[in-house]
Amino acid sequence: MTSSTKSYNEFFYGALAAVAIIGPMLLVIAAGIMPPGPQTGEFIVYGHGVVLVALAAALVMRAAYAWGFSTASRLVAAKPNYSVTA
Repeated sequence: MTSSTKSYNEFFYGALAAVAIIGPMLLVIAAGIMPPGPQTGEFIVYGHGVVLVALAAALVMRAAYAWGFSTASRLVAAKPNYSVTA
């Protein structure tokens, strides 16, 4: 099986960057379609907040994922006959 990236880390950060760039662009396009008014500005501000929360949640989940694997590998290294399975 071939992949467009060398490792999963490169894919994660590439996808994260794509969301960070494309998300605000789509918000501006969607706001341009809306009729003018104060709701348009609120839509953009709250939309950017949602994009920011999604990016922060992705980074926190990525850190928790890495921390969990490092903890599991330390457990396995400490006890050679200890099995860590899902």
